[in-house]
Amino acid sequence: MHKYHRAVSWLGLTGITLAFNAGVIAEPSQEDASTRPAEFIYSANQAAHNVSGYRVDSQSGRLTPLPGSPYQSGHFPVSIVSSHDGRFVYATNQGSSSVSAYHVNAQSGALVAMPGAPYDVGAYPDAISITPDDQFVYIASENDNLITPYRIDTLTGSLQPAGKPAATGAHPISITVSPNGRFVFVSNFDGESINSYRINTSDGSLTPVTVGAKTDPHPIYIAVTKDNRYAYIANYGTASVSAFRIDPDTGALNEIPGSPFIAGSQPYSVTVDPSNRFVYVANWGSHNVSAFTLNQATGALAEITGSPYATQWFPYAVVVDPRDEFAYVADNGNGTISAFRINPESGALNKLPGSPFAAELGPYALTMSSAHSR
Repeated sequence: MHKYHRAVSWLGLTGITLAFNAGVIAEPSQEDASTRPAEFIYSANQAAHNVSGYRVDSQSGRLTPLPGSPYQSGHFPVSIVSSHDGRFVYATNQGSSSVSAYHVNAQSGALVAMPGAPYDVGAYPDAISITPDDQFVYIASENDNLITPYRIDTLTGSLQPAGKPAATGAHPISITVSPNGRFVFVSNFDGESINSYRINTSDGSLTPVTVGAKTDPHPIYIAVTKDNRYAYIANYGTASVSAFRIDPDTGALNEIPGSPFIAGSQPYSVTVDPSNRFVYVANWGSHNVSAFTLNQATGALAEITGSPYATQWFPYAVVVDPRDEFAYVADNGNGTISAFRINPESGALNKLPGSPFAAELGPYALTMSSAHSR
């Protein structure tokens, strides 16, 4: 993928909207909203060179900008992640070869830049991921074809170089750490493949396990099920999603029968809901989201009735909130975030009232954080 290609995809498109599929909106949970932990969503806005933050309304799913939002980043932020304890947020700045780092206000969710940040990293950092114990961060540098580990200071959140960098395939564009913290998976955009690595928990270094598990052309985002059994990869070069079974002992990848599965045009992002029952894919080229049921016995995907669901222009990222009630999509072309309620039985998506919500120019990557873990 050419550098900064994403920075121009929104030009001339602001204000253009698409129709959404209609549907019955499921009733909100009867759980007392006052007892629910606060949830926040953060967006790396590539064209605006900043990060925006929102509070998620626990009943309606509506987004409200956080105090001080948007927050300054480096140039062309294209990946963002929050620590699992909800205290820190990190964004890779592709144009500045750096990582912005922020403290999260536990009450408001507002971001405050860390002293010393942004941190210099390898040329053109394209992706970032954090281990479940919040000990290590991994950053992919597309020009260097490397993944570099950094140790997170548990008190300050600052980043320090850790273990030895690991070689990748051609143009590493996405990194995902498995939920059990044992393995790292990297997509090679120009290599049509996925690499897997075993994590050394003492220094964060990586040992190659699978080099070049074959995908369709131009794989990008990777999603791993919460039970660590399956990995799904959005293939931007075709209208497909590759699916693999993960060896629980080695982390090796074995493509499952029926893979790759058909999605929309130029799928960019893929995510699995917290229940491991549904998979959602943001289709950049067809301006919509494909929704699938996940066969937990086989890992196979079956498209949900009513899918795909219309978004705004050029959706890049899709995420699901920790309570498994809402899905959010970064509409890079419109400078908005589309929001949907998830039908808890079918996985179907229904547009939320007020969606899409205003964002900054070029929202590209999203991450969610919950206050309960702080």
